[in-house]
Amino acid sequence: MASDVLDWFVRFWSVQSLWWTFGIFLIAAVTEMWFPPFPGDAFYFIGLVSISAGDLSVVSVVVATCLGGVIGFASLYWLGWAKGRDLFGRRTSGFWSAATLAQVERWFAHWGGWVIVFGRFFTGVRSAVPLVAGISLYPRTRALVLGALSVVIWNGLLATAALSLGANWDHVSRIWDTYNLVFWAVASCSILVWAVLFLRRRK
Repeated sequence: MASDVLDWFVRFWSVQSLWWTFGIFLIAAVTEMWFPPFPGDAFYFIGLVSISAGDLSVVSVVVATCLGGVIGFASLYWLGWAKGRDLFGRRTSGFWSAATLAQVERWFAHWGGWVIVFGRFFTGVRSAVPLVAGISLYPRTRALVLGALSVVIWNGLLATAALSLGANWDHVSRIWDTYNLVFWAVASCSILVWAVLFLRRRK
C-alpha cells in the first residue's frame, strides 16, 4: 500500500513541468501560513521523498517552499502592521486593551527575535508569530530577515530528513501519521480552549 502511494507520487511529479512543480509547492507553503490546518510540512516532506525516490530535481521544491514561507510570513506581518492594532485593539470589539497592546509591544521588543526564529518550529503558532510581530510594530527589516532565516532553517531540516530517508516509505508513512495525529490533537485543543475563553468573555 505504502509503495503504491509512493509510486503514484513519483509518477505524478514526473509528468509535471518545472514551473508547475514550483507553483504547487509555493502555493502550498503560503496556504499553510494563512490557513494553519493545511498540512504544509507533510506535503513538503512527502513531496521531497517521492521526488528524490524518482530521481527528480528537488531544488525547485526547496526554493519554492522557502519562497512561499517567506511570502506567507511577510503578508501576515504586513496585515498585523497595517490593520492589527485597529482590529485587535478596538475599544468595543477588540481582543486586547491598549495596555495589553503596549505590554505585547514591550515583550516582543525584548524576545521577538527568538520568537520569530523558533516560532516556525511549532505548527500551532507559526502563523500567529508574524501577525503579532506586526501588531507590536517589531522592526520590519529585522522581522523579515529573521522570518526568512527561520523558514530556511526549518525547511532545510525537513529536506535533510526527507532526502536521507529516500525511498524508505514505510518509515515515512509512520512519521506522517504521527505528525498528523499530534497536529490535529494540538489544533483541536487550541480551538477548544479558544471557544471556552470566548464564551466566558461573552458571559
